[in-house]
Amino acid sequence: MSVLRNNQRWWVAFNISIGIYMSTLDASIVNISLPTVIQSLNTDMKTIAWVVMAYLIVITGNLLLMGRLADLFGQRRVYLFGLFTFTLGSILCGFSPSIYFLIGSRVIQGVGASATMATGPAIITTTFSEKGRGQALGIVGSVVSAGFITGPLIGGFLVEHLGWRSIFFINLPIGVFGILLSLKVLEKTRPTERVRIDLWGASFLFFFIATLSLLLNSVGQRSAPFLWGWLAASLICLGLFMVGELRSPFPLIDLHLFRKRLFISSLGASLLSFWMNGAHTFVIPFFLQNILGFPPSKVGMLIFPVALTVMVMAPIGGRISDLIGVRIPATVGLTLISMSIFSFIFIERSASEYQILWRQVALGVGIGLFNPANNSAIIGSLPKAKVGLASSFLALARNLGIVIGVAFAEMIIALGGSSVSLETEGTPLIQSIHYVWKLVLILGLVAIFISWMRDRRSLADEKMVEKERGF
Repeated sequence: MSVLRNNQRWWVAFNISIGIYMSTLDASIVNISLPTVIQSLNTDMKTIAWVVMAYLIVITGNLLLMGRLADLFGQRRVYLFGLFTFTLGSILCGFSPSIYFLIGSRVIQGVGASATMATGPAIITTTFSEKGRGQALGIVGSVVSAGFITGPLIGGFLVEHLGWRSIFFINLPIGVFGILLSLKVLEKTRPTERVRIDLWGASFLFFFIATLSLLLNSVGQRSAPFLWGWLAASLICLGLFMVGELRSPFPLIDLHLFRKRLFISSLGASLLSFWMNGAHTFVIPFFLQNILGFPPSKVGMLIFPVALTVMVMAPIGGRISDLIGVRIPATVGLTLISMSIFSFIFIERSASEYQILWRQVALGVGIGLFNPANNSAIIGSLPKAKVGLASSFLALARNLGIVIGVAFAEMIIALGGSSVSLETEGTPLIQSIHYVWKLVLILGLVAIFISWMRDRRSLADEKMVEKERGF
């Protein structure tokens, strides 16, 4: 019976991996198709950005809410809801007759992805004992990397040979298999305690993220009335969210945690890091395909080394941070990220694949050094009882940073005067992309400063936390 139970546990881990793989695969596979979708659906850069942003906004805005819903209705139900909704959204994306239908379908996908992302690690935690939990979570972490690695490769092949719609249809068999397996292996559980959901807080957080993205979008349109309107709306939503969280007995976010210097500085560095990576990830397919003239399959081959390098480098980066502390590997990693992205402005139109690859590998090394060290600082800055909350903040900073990064890149390109009609040999586009990379360097310098300065007072904070956690 014990062997059977262990087998069932690993089937649960495999099942959770399916949902997480689909979500991460979709996050990386769509960018490859954007230049092709622009031409197929007769749209422009400003509108196509919402194919990415709508997905990320919905995930970011609903991540904490889905976690609370799982506490209320059970993890199995919410996870199944996520798989079903994501698969349905994928089908609708594949049949999209227009760009706006595609964006709406991506919203549905985002709702499903937020449910699987929020409940997947929780199911693993409750299924495995402490002895096997780390191994199971490590496997899930490898699945995340696998999704980001295979996305560009699979996406490039599918777009070139089967069309952009195929990148969404590929989710159908995976999703159906995941749903059937979930019904078989996930146990029906009832919540052990009644919880209340901070719906007002979840709503204000979602609308803050959405209006912030619309604000950046309006800057690109040079539309003053909308610009000031979205600015006012985003500030109001942020203010109402903060007031509500301070007064709520069941807040989504404990704002008192932001008084901890190590926590807030590490979280800020994480946000800026994903902001930079989100902007770069959005513009690089247009640069490779529309400026350098590489086919979609080659674009995928040139993008995937980042995730591959991160997968190899992350354990090494984590080990280094364990040996020498957080500040040096995190700061060196941020420096590599900033300089690698900035170095793309020196690439000529006749550049070889090698000139792209070494920059992508250097970017992956930087991410692999920064993320484990910085994540360790975030989680280690809070007491043991709040480790789960720290993990939620990690996911929130990651998704919010990517959302802002994509909106930021689209705004800069729009201000640069490029609609990506590509009838002018891409000259406005390449200049605008260069602006993005130059401004990313400024963000990187800010992040480097924050990362380097955080330890001036944080060593004492870490010792206090260790006492609180009983170490």
